[in-house]
Amino acid sequence: MIALDTNYLIRFFTNDIKSQALIAKRIIKESKEIYIPTITIAETVYFLRNYYQKDKELVCNELASFVKQSNIKTQDFVPFALQIYKSENISFYDSLLLGEILEMSAQLKSFDKKLLKVFKKYSKN
Repeated sequence: MIALDTNYLIRFFTNDIKSQALIAKRIIKESKEIYIPTITIAETVYFLRNYYQKDKELVCNELASFVKQSNIKTQDFVPFALQIYKSENISFYDSLLLGEILEMSAQLKSFDKKLLKVFKKYSKN
């Protein structure tokens, strides 16, 4: 198994540095098992949205499709966090937090009322 850093995903999704994008695409296509750390997903969303000015829905759709590939492994809550982020007006970091907490069926304690409201919307408790 190999793990990819944010710069590999940025090159893959933006093709902004052609030589690196080709390497990233080849590695992603040819590797049998690739792990994408949660922090890599978070940084990728941040850079695609803020530096590359990509649309939120596009970023969510692209990353959701990417992590569904059979050779891509990440935390189980990441696709759900992308869904939350796409649907709600909260940061991706908060979406990751909610995805992880909801997967664990844990209760959230926070002083952030907006976050608690979104948590309650998705919580089965």
